[in-house]
Amino acid sequence: MNCPRCQHSHFVKNGRIKKKQRYKCKDCHYQRTENHIYRGRPLAEKALAVFLYCHGLSMNAIAKMLKASPATILEWIRNFAGEHAKSPEPLETDAVVLELDEMWHYLKKKQTLDLESFVS
Repeated sequence: MNCPRCQHSHFVKNGRIKKKQRYKCKDCHYQRTENHIYRGRPLAEKALAVFLYCHGLSMNAIAKMLKASPATILEWIRNFAGEHAKSPEPLETDAVVLELDEMWHYLKKKQTLDLESFVS
C-alpha cells in the first residue's frame, strides 16, 4: 500500500472511523481508510445513458433501465454536454430578437386597437 500523494510506503495505524481502519502516512501525514470503495456508477454506464438519450430514449426510460433516478441521468447528460459540446455563437445579423411573451403582448394590444377602430 503506497500513499496516493507522495508514494511513500510507510503507514501507521491511526484509529478507526465508521468501523474501518484508518492509516496515516509517516512522510506527508495523509490519512486514508482501508478498502476504499468507489461509490459512483461506471463510466461505461454513464456513456450508455448519454448514447440512449441521443438516440431518442426518454430520461425516465433510461432511469428505469439503469435503476437510477431521472435527475441523475439528467446530470450525466449535462456533464457530457458541458465537456464535449460548445454553445452556439449568435450570428452577426440585422435580425431583431423578440421574446415570445413580448410578441404576445404586442399582438394582443394590436387586436384590441383594431377592434376599437372597427367598432367606432
